[in-house]
Amino acid sequence: MTYQAADNTGELLDRARKYDRQGRFEDAAAAFAALADAMEAGGDWASAVAVRAREARALQAAGRTDEALHVLGRADQVAGELPGDAAEARAVLDGQAAHVLAGAGRTGEAARRAWGAMTGFRALRDDKRADRAAVHAARLIVVDAGARDAVAPLRDMLAQMPPAGDGYQQVAAILAEAERRPDRDYDILITDHEAPTWGRLTAALAVGAHLAVANGVAWNTITGTDRDPEHNRTLLSRDWGITDTGSWKSAMDALLAAENCDPAIQIVLDRRAAGMTDPLAWHSAIAGWCQDKQVSVETTEELVGLARQIAQYEERFRIDGLLPPEGRVDSVFGYDFGRAVNMARWGLNAGYCDTETAEECVLRAGHYASKVYKSWEDYSAGYILGRMLRFDDGELGEWYDRSLTGHRILVEDPGSPWRKLAWG
Repeated sequence: MTYQAADNTGELLDRARKYDRQGRFEDAAAAFAALADAMEAGGDWASAVAVRAREARALQAAGRTDEALHVLGRADQVAGELPGDAAEARAVLDGQAAHVLAGAGRTGEAARRAWGAMTGFRALRDDKRADRAAVHAARLIVVDAGARDAVAPLRDMLAQMPPAGDGYQQVAAILAEAERRPDRDYDILITDHEAPTWGRLTAALAVGAHLAVANGVAWNTITGTDRDPEHNRTLLSRDWGITDTGSWKSAMDALLAAENCDPAIQIVLDRRAAGMTDPLAWHSAIAGWCQDKQVSVETTEELVGLARQIAQYEERFRIDGLLPPEGRVDSVFGYDFGRAVNMARWGLNAGYCDTETAEECVLRAGHYASKVYKSWEDYSAGYILGRMLRFDDGELGEWYDRSLTGHRILVEDPGSPWRKLAWG
């Protein structure tokens, strides 16, 4: 909208926008506040409402959520007293309010405000801003209602949008993904449409896609959809014994060094020479290594038994398409690398590391995986074998069934990163 008030408002607006672009949200909020004060002093209440909304969003981005909500409440009160020709100010207010409320965790209210912005801008024939608001509203509806319950309102939204625009296509894609979600919240591929789907970091995030699919969270975002610090701290404490930054770093270092899995597994795999197909030759190589290392007879028998268990899994992997007919698993390090990606996400959400540290860990996990494996399928077999040897205990039960489901989703679904991103 066109801002009009005192003579210095243009300078204040330029300054506020510059700070906002630079990510200096504290400074941006102060500049927007000064600009709104000037507009109110000049009697331009419609423009002031729109600027107060920008101030609230900057405050929220700076982490000052309570102040942002207070400023937003003040702007809503003033907007209620504006004349009927102030439709643009109300649409701007709704659009900015959606971001503030979403940041405060009030996604239902945020979705309604974004929808209101869409309607307001559409009435003003501002299709560009209407489409932006519609896409934001669609994403918020999915977060608030869940994919299955979001289908009906998303269909209603599409019916109100001109079908020729980019916004329509984006909302249609969100609807299509919601419609294809099965009647469960796990073992499903979810892509965050606000996050990149290409690039080096994204490819590394795809190394963690097995767990993302298993848990029903977006694979392509470092933060994921669960940003509740307390929930992530509880998860890390319960499942990993992690209670602070130090213990998180120790766990992450072990995963990146591929030291979390039982080292006996890799010892056994490394005794199987290239081209070796005779199980007895493999067992003999294990026994010879144990003799050289002066390993006890009992431990030697355990390692040979582990080799037999691995061979049984590999046979089943070939039957189910996890491995090609003559394929085998040469490393289970992928199980640690895949979990390292998710450990970075959990640590960031728990507040145990910053974004830069989390991204560095993800990139390292992706790099190490690319050095060990030849393809997504090769990596997947190594990851699943590591998981089976940790939890399945040779049963080929639920742990195996769900891992096989995740593998098939990732290698077959047209929307899978493994179908779109080159390995390594």
